Amino acid sequence: MIKLSLKNVRLPTILIQFQGPILIPGAQDIFLYLRPETNGLLVESMLFRVLKLYSAKCQVVYLANVPGDFIVKNKIIEQHYAVKINFAKRGKKAFTPAMRQEFEKYFGISFKSAKIIGAFKALEILSLSEEELFRLWVPPENYTQIHGQSIKQNGDYFIVNYDIPAILHKNSRKMDIAVMIFRSFLGIKEFHHMVKDMRKKLIDEKVITPDRPLARTFHYSHGPFEQILDGIGYLYTENGKHLPLESISFFAFLIKNNCTNQEVLKAVKNPLMKFKINSRKIIEENIFSYTTDDTYADALEKFKQRIVE
Repeated sequence: MIKLSLKNVRLPTILIQFQGPILIPGAQDIFLYLRPETNGLLVESMLFRVLKLYSAKCQVVYLANVPGDFIVKNKIIEQHYAVKINFAKRGKKAFTPAMRQEFEKYFGISFKSAKIIGAFKALEILSLSEEELFRLWVPPENYTQIHGQSIKQNGDYFIVNYDIPAILHKNSRKMDIAVMIFRSFLGIKEFHHMVKDMRKKLIDEKVITPDRPLARTFHYSHGPFEQILDGIGYLYTENGKHLPLESISFFAFLIKNNCTNQEVLKAVKNPLMKFKINSRKIIEENIFSYTTDDTYADALEKFKQRIVE
Protein backbone atom coordinates (compact mmCIF):
# COMPACT_ATOMS: atom_id res chain seq x y z
CA MET A 1 0.00 0.00 0.00
CA ILE A 2 1.07 3.58 -0.64
CA LYS A 3 2.02 5.42 2.55
CA LEU A 4 -0.13 8.51 2.36
CA SER A 5 0.82 12.07 3.26
CA LEU A 6 -2.26 14.01 4.37
CA LYS A 7 -0.66 17.30 5.45
CA ASN A 8 -1.38 20.50 3.53
CA VAL A 9 -3.53 18.82 0.89
CA ARG A 10 -7.24 18.61 0.20
CA LEU A 11 -8.64 15.22 1.19
CA PRO A 12 -10.85 13.03 -1.00
CA THR A 13 -14.54 13.89 -0.84
CA ILE A 14 -16.58 10.69 -0.47
CA LEU A 15 -20.05 11.17 -1.95
CA ILE A 16 -21.07 7.51 -1.75
CA GLN A 17 -19.25 5.54 0.94
CA PHE A 18 -18.10 2.06 0.04
CA GLN A 19 -19.78 -0.58 2.19
CA GLY A 20 -17.42 -3.47 1.57
CA PRO A 21 -16.72 -6.32 -0.86
CA ILE A 22 -19.16 -8.64 -2.57
CA LEU A 23 -18.43 -12.33 -3.05
CA ILE A 24 -21.57 -13.42 -4.89
CA PRO A 25 -20.75 -15.45 -8.04
CA GLY A 26 -21.10 -13.32 -11.17
CA ALA A 27 -20.67 -10.01 -9.36
CA GLN A 28 -17.68 -7.71 -9.91
CA ASP A 29 -16.66 -4.30 -8.57
CA ILE A 30 -15.35 -2.37 -11.55
CA PHE A 31 -13.64 0.98 -11.04
CA LEU A 32 -14.26 3.86 -13.41
CA TYR A 33 -12.58 7.22 -13.13
CA LEU A 34 -12.76 10.26 -15.31
CA ARG A 35 -9.56 11.55 -16.82
CA PRO A 36 -8.64 15.00 -15.46
CA GLU A 37 -9.53 16.76 -18.71
CA THR A 38 -13.07 15.30 -18.69
CA ASN A 39 -13.85 15.51 -14.99
CA GLY A 40 -16.89 17.50 -13.95
CA LEU A 41 -20.46 17.28 -12.75
CA LEU A 42 -21.81 17.50 -16.30
CA VAL A 43 -19.95 14.39 -17.42
CA GLU A 44 -20.84 12.53 -14.22
CA SER A 45 -24.54 13.28 -14.70
CA MET A 46 -24.43 11.99 -18.28
CA LEU A 47 -22.78 8.75 -17.20
CA PHE A 48 -25.40 8.29 -14.50
CA ARG A 49 -28.17 8.77 -17.05
CA VAL A 50 -26.78 5.91 -19.10
CA LEU A 51 -26.20 3.80 -16.00
CA LYS A 52 -29.87 4.18 -15.09
CA LEU A 53 -30.74 2.10 -18.16
CA TYR A 54 -28.70 -0.77 -16.70
CA SER A 55 -29.62 -0.24 -13.04
CA ALA A 56 -31.21 -3.69 -12.62
CA LYS A 57 -27.75 -5.25 -12.94
CA CYS A 58 -25.32 -2.42 -12.21
CA GLN A 59 -25.19 0.06 -9.32
CA VAL A 60 -22.71 2.70 -8.16
CA VAL A 61 -21.46 1.64 -4.70
CA TYR A 62 -18.65 4.20 -4.34
CA LEU A 63 -18.28 7.75 -5.57
CA ALA A 64 -15.43 10.07 -4.65
CA ASN A 65 -13.62 13.16 -5.83
CA VAL A 66 -9.88 12.74 -5.37
CA PRO A 67 -8.11 16.15 -5.40
CA GLY A 68 -5.16 16.77 -7.69
CA ASP A 69 -2.89 17.94 -4.88
CA PHE A 70 -3.64 14.75 -2.91
CA ILE A 71 -2.80 12.68 -6.03
CA VAL A 72 0.42 14.59 -6.74
CA LYS A 73 1.75 14.63 -3.19
CA ASN A 74 1.18 10.91 -2.75
CA LYS A 75 2.46 10.02 -6.23
CA ILE A 76 -0.65 7.98 -6.95
CA ILE A 77 -0.32 8.21 -10.73
CA GLU A 78 3.36 7.22 -10.60
CA GLN A 79 2.53 4.22 -8.39
CA HIS A 80 -0.38 3.21 -10.60
CA TYR A 81 1.66 3.26 -13.81
CA ALA A 82 4.97 2.11 -12.27
CA VAL A 83 5.51 -0.82 -14.64
CA LYS A 84 4.63 1.17 -17.76
CA ILE A 85 6.79 4.08 -16.63
CA ASN A 86 9.72 1.69 -16.21
CA PHE A 87 9.32 0.49 -19.80
CA ALA A 88 8.83 4.07 -21.05
CA LYS A 89 12.15 5.00 -19.41
CA ARG A 90 14.23 1.93 -20.22
CA GLY A 91 12.78 1.05 -23.62
CA LYS A 92 14.61 -1.84 -25.26
CA LYS A 93 16.51 -2.78 -22.10
CA ALA A 94 13.28 -3.64 -20.26
CA PHE A 95 12.17 -6.35 -22.70
CA THR A 96 12.21 -9.94 -21.47
CA PRO A 97 13.33 -12.77 -23.82
CA ALA A 98 9.68 -13.72 -24.42
CA MET A 99 8.79 -10.12 -25.28
CA ARG A 100 11.69 -9.98 -27.75
CA GLN A 101 10.32 -13.03 -29.53
CA GLU A 102 6.82 -11.52 -29.66
CA PHE A 103 8.29 -8.30 -31.06
CA GLU A 104 10.11 -10.13 -33.87
CA LYS A 105 7.03 -12.21 -34.64
CA TYR A 106 4.78 -9.16 -34.98
CA PHE A 107 7.05 -6.66 -36.73
CA GLY A 108 9.14 -9.15 -38.72
CA ILE A 109 12.41 -7.48 -37.80
CA SER A 110 15.38 -8.52 -35.68
CA PHE A 111 15.01 -7.32 -32.12
CA LYS A 112 18.74 -6.75 -31.87
CA SER A 113 18.85 -4.37 -34.83
CA ALA A 114 15.51 -2.63 -34.17
CA LYS A 115 15.58 0.97 -32.93
CA ILE A 116 13.36 0.47 -29.87
CA ILE A 117 13.16 3.51 -27.61
CA GLY A 118 11.16 4.44 -24.54
CA ALA A 119 8.61 7.24 -24.79
CA PHE A 120 10.77 9.73 -22.88
CA LYS A 121 13.67 9.21 -25.29
CA ALA A 122 11.22 9.59 -28.19
CA LEU A 123 10.28 13.09 -26.99
CA GLU A 124 13.92 14.07 -27.35
CA ILE A 125 14.71 12.29 -30.62
CA LEU A 126 11.51 13.32 -32.43
CA SER A 127 11.36 16.81 -30.88
CA LEU A 128 7.73 16.36 -29.87
CA SER A 129 5.70 17.51 -26.88
CA GLU A 130 3.98 14.95 -24.64
CA GLU A 131 0.65 15.65 -26.31
CA GLU A 132 2.12 15.52 -29.82
CA LEU A 133 3.67 12.15 -29.09
CA PHE A 134 0.37 10.86 -27.76
CA ARG A 135 -1.47 12.04 -30.89
CA LEU A 136 1.17 10.74 -33.29
CA TRP A 137 -0.84 8.72 -35.80
CA VAL A 138 0.44 5.50 -37.30
CA PRO A 139 -1.32 2.85 -39.42
CA PRO A 140 -3.04 0.19 -37.28
CA GLU A 141 -0.53 -2.45 -38.40
CA ASN A 142 2.27 -0.32 -36.91
CA TYR A 143 0.86 -0.66 -33.41
CA THR A 144 0.65 -3.56 -30.99
CA GLN A 145 0.75 -4.43 -27.32
CA ILE A 146 3.17 -6.95 -25.88
CA HIS A 147 2.65 -8.05 -22.30
CA GLY A 148 0.67 -4.89 -21.52
CA GLN A 149 3.22 -2.50 -23.08
CA SER A 150 2.23 -0.52 -26.16
CA ILE A 151 4.61 -0.32 -29.11
CA LYS A 152 4.08 2.20 -31.89
CA GLN A 153 6.29 2.19 -35.01
CA ASN A 154 7.07 5.62 -36.44
CA GLY A 155 9.55 5.44 -39.30
CA ASP A 156 12.60 3.53 -38.11
CA TYR A 157 11.70 3.92 -34.43
CA PHE A 158 9.60 1.65 -32.22
CA ILE A 159 8.25 3.73 -29.33
CA VAL A 160 7.40 1.98 -26.06
CA ASN A 161 4.42 3.29 -24.05
CA TYR A 162 4.00 6.48 -26.06
CA ASP A 163 1.09 7.61 -23.85
CA ILE A 164 2.93 7.70 -20.52
CA PRO A 165 4.53 11.17 -20.86
CA ALA A 166 1.11 12.70 -21.65
CA ILE A 167 -0.52 10.95 -18.69
CA LEU A 168 2.15 12.24 -16.32
CA HIS A 169 2.06 15.71 -17.90
CA LYS A 170 -1.71 15.96 -17.30
CA ASN A 171 -1.18 15.10 -13.65
CA SER A 172 -1.28 18.36 -11.68
CA ARG A 173 -2.44 19.76 -8.35
CA LYS A 174 -5.44 21.37 -10.04
CA MET A 175 -6.63 18.23 -11.85
CA ASP A 176 -9.08 16.36 -9.62
CA ILE A 177 -10.28 12.88 -10.54
CA ALA A 178 -13.82 11.55 -10.06
CA VAL A 179 -13.81 7.87 -9.09
CA MET A 180 -16.70 5.44 -8.91
CA ILE A 181 -17.16 1.71 -8.45
CA PHE A 182 -19.80 -0.09 -10.49
CA ARG A 183 -21.08 -3.19 -8.74
CA SER A 184 -21.93 -5.16 -11.81
CA PHE A 185 -23.87 -8.34 -12.46
CA LEU A 186 -23.68 -7.68 -16.20
CA GLY A 187 -22.00 -10.13 -18.50
CA ILE A 188 -18.80 -8.80 -20.02
CA LYS A 189 -20.46 -8.11 -23.39
CA GLU A 190 -23.27 -6.21 -21.65
CA PHE A 191 -20.76 -4.18 -19.65
CA HIS A 192 -18.81 -3.25 -22.79
CA HIS A 193 -22.08 -2.25 -24.41
CA MET A 194 -22.83 0.04 -21.48
CA VAL A 195 -19.40 1.64 -21.78
CA LYS A 196 -20.01 2.24 -25.50
CA ASP A 197 -23.37 3.82 -24.66
CA MET A 198 -21.60 6.14 -22.20
CA ARG A 199 -19.10 7.21 -24.83
CA LYS A 200 -21.90 7.73 -27.37
CA LYS A 201 -23.79 9.90 -24.88
CA LEU A 202 -20.76 12.14 -24.38
CA ILE A 203 -20.32 12.45 -28.15
CA ASP A 204 -24.01 13.17 -28.74
CA GLU A 205 -23.91 15.91 -26.11
CA LYS A 206 -20.74 17.29 -27.77
CA VAL A 207 -18.68 16.87 -24.60
CA ILE A 208 -16.08 14.95 -26.59
CA THR A 209 -15.40 14.57 -30.30
CA PRO A 210 -15.91 11.26 -32.14
CA ASP A 211 -12.18 10.94 -32.80
CA ARG A 212 -11.27 11.13 -29.13
CA PRO A 213 -9.99 7.75 -27.85
CA LEU A 214 -12.07 6.27 -25.04
CA ALA A 215 -8.95 5.96 -22.88
CA ARG A 216 -8.56 9.75 -22.92
CA THR A 217 -12.10 10.20 -21.59
CA PHE A 218 -12.33 7.71 -18.75
CA HIS A 219 -10.58 4.62 -17.46
CA TYR A 220 -12.31 1.49 -16.23
CA SER A 221 -10.88 -1.72 -14.80
CA HIS A 222 -10.35 -4.15 -17.65
CA GLY A 223 -10.03 -7.21 -15.46
CA PRO A 224 -10.04 -8.46 -11.86
CA PHE A 225 -6.36 -7.79 -11.13
CA GLU A 226 -6.69 -4.29 -12.51
CA GLN A 227 -9.53 -3.79 -10.03
CA ILE A 228 -7.02 -4.40 -7.25
CA LEU A 229 -4.59 -1.91 -8.77
CA ASP A 230 -7.36 0.68 -9.08
CA GLY A 231 -8.52 -0.01 -5.52
CA ILE A 232 -5.04 0.55 -4.12
CA GLY A 233 -4.90 3.91 -5.86
CA TYR A 234 -8.39 5.27 -5.41
CA LEU A 235 -10.40 3.63 -2.62
CA TYR A 236 -10.45 5.85 0.49
CA THR A 237 -12.31 6.70 3.65
CA GLU A 238 -13.68 10.20 4.26
CA ASN A 239 -10.49 10.90 6.27
CA GLY A 240 -8.26 10.24 3.27
CA LYS A 241 -7.09 6.85 4.55
CA HIS A 242 -6.89 3.66 2.54
CA LEU A 243 -9.65 1.16 3.11
CA PRO A 244 -8.23 -2.29 3.97
CA LEU A 245 -7.11 -4.32 0.97
CA GLU A 246 -9.72 -6.92 1.88
CA SER A 247 -12.35 -4.30 1.05
CA ILE A 248 -11.51 -4.76 -2.64
CA SER A 249 -13.84 -7.50 -3.84
CA PHE A 250 -11.41 -9.49 -5.98
CA PHE A 251 -8.70 -9.21 -3.34
CA ALA A 252 -11.17 -10.60 -0.79
CA PHE A 253 -12.07 -13.38 -3.24
CA LEU A 254 -8.41 -14.37 -3.62
CA ILE A 255 -7.84 -14.41 0.14
CA LYS A 256 -10.95 -16.53 0.60
CA ASN A 257 -9.47 -18.97 -1.91
CA ASN A 258 -6.22 -19.44 0.04
CA CYS A 259 -4.03 -16.80 -1.60
CA THR A 260 -1.94 -14.62 0.71
CA ASN A 261 -1.68 -10.84 0.86
CA GLN A 262 2.00 -11.09 -0.05
CA GLU A 263 1.34 -13.23 -3.13
CA VAL A 264 -1.34 -10.89 -4.46
CA LEU A 265 0.61 -7.68 -3.84
CA LYS A 266 3.72 -9.19 -5.47
CA ALA A 267 1.68 -9.97 -8.59
CA VAL A 268 0.27 -6.44 -8.73
CA LYS A 269 3.71 -4.88 -8.30
CA ASN A 270 5.49 -7.29 -10.67
CA PRO A 271 2.81 -8.38 -13.16
CA LEU A 272 5.12 -10.03 -15.70
CA MET A 273 5.27 -13.71 -14.85
CA LYS A 274 5.34 -17.20 -16.31
CA PHE A 275 2.34 -19.55 -16.31
CA LYS A 276 2.34 -23.33 -16.68
CA ILE A 277 -0.52 -24.19 -19.01
CA ASN A 278 0.24 -27.90 -19.04
CA SER A 279 3.23 -30.24 -18.70
CA ARG A 280 4.59 -29.13 -22.07
CA LYS A 281 3.62 -25.47 -22.30
CA ILE A 282 4.86 -22.49 -20.30
CA ILE A 283 3.97 -18.95 -21.33
CA GLU A 284 4.93 -15.49 -20.12
CA GLU A 285 2.19 -12.90 -19.68
CA ASN A 286 1.27 -9.71 -17.86
CA ILE A 287 -1.28 -10.69 -15.20
CA PHE A 288 -3.33 -7.55 -15.93
CA SER A 289 -3.74 -8.12 -19.67
CA TYR A 290 -3.82 -11.92 -19.24
CA THR A 291 -6.95 -11.69 -17.07
CA THR A 292 -8.72 -8.97 -19.07
CA ASP A 293 -12.50 -9.54 -19.08
CA ASP A 294 -12.17 -12.63 -16.87
CA THR A 295 -14.59 -13.65 -14.14
CA TYR A 296 -13.13 -13.82 -10.65
CA ALA A 297 -13.07 -17.62 -10.87
CA ASP A 298 -11.27 -17.63 -14.22
CA ALA A 299 -8.70 -15.06 -13.05
CA LEU A 300 -8.04 -17.14 -9.93
CA GLU A 301 -7.50 -20.25 -12.04
CA LYS A 302 -4.91 -18.44 -14.16
CA PHE A 303 -3.24 -17.06 -11.04
CA LYS A 304 -2.87 -20.60 -9.68
CA GLN A 305 -1.00 -21.55 -12.87
CA ARG A 306 1.77 -19.01 -12.27
CA ILE A 307 5.28 -20.27 -11.69
CA VAL A 308 6.60 -18.89 -8.42
CA GLU A 309 10.19 -17.74 -8.79
